[in-house]
Amino acid sequence: MPNRKFRPFRLRPRFLLFIVFLLLVGCNTQAQELELASRSYKAHRDYPSLEVISRHLRKGMDQNNIIDLLGEPDYSPLAGQYYYSSDRQETVRHGKKEMQIPVGLVIDYRDEQGRATEQLQKFRLERIGE
Repeated sequence: MPNRKFRPFRLRPRFLLFIVFLLLVGCNTQAQELELASRSYKAHRDYPSLEVISRHLRKGMDQNNIIDLLGEPDYSPLAGQYYYSSDRQETVRHGKKEMQIPVGLVIDYRDEQGRATEQLQKFRLERIGE
């Protein structure tokens, strides 16, 4: 059996540049997706755009950043909680009666004690107004 010399693994400069390029393209694609979704949601209140935006939200985000993405909310039932509606409706049955309920994004800036803050605490896509 021949005695092989092991060379330490080295990353070649071209390979490193390729990896950096892939990372930059991936980040740019996500930023473009978010920007397009934001513009579309503000113009049309469409549910698919709201879904894309919701995937980019993170606890602790500043309220101004969220307003930049979504625009002004449609409704605020409580201080620190805001509703963003969409064009999607779901049918809900209450007894014998069927109702169309809008589906949207509920943004909550209230902390554990219920005090309104400037940072996102919770958010969820759900039926609004049930």
